[in-house]
Amino acid sequence: MEKEIETATPEIRSDKNYAQILIKFTSDSETVDQAIRIIEETGTRILETKKLPAQWVLFKLSVGDMRNITLKLSEHGFINMKGINALPRRKP
Repeated sequence: MEKEIETATPEIRSDKNYAQILIKFTSDSETVDQAIRIIEETGTRILETKKLPAQWVLFKLSVGDMRNITLKLSEHGFINMKGINALPRRKP
């Protein structure tokens, strides 16, 4: 799946301030609206939603760490996803 993600979405880069989650929607039981609801239930705002080729959707989030959100999504059956944390802050 990692190679498929890289092939389908070459323009994705880590963001300095915000985490991102990339989800592939492959079945009728997984919908974009469902994913949005689950993400928002964690108290996270979605800053941007971007549809990509081959059923991939990229969510840019109002947080720097996506681990809790990907856990919640996986608990609801979302398995084809990749989380990208914000870049770590460098100490001067």
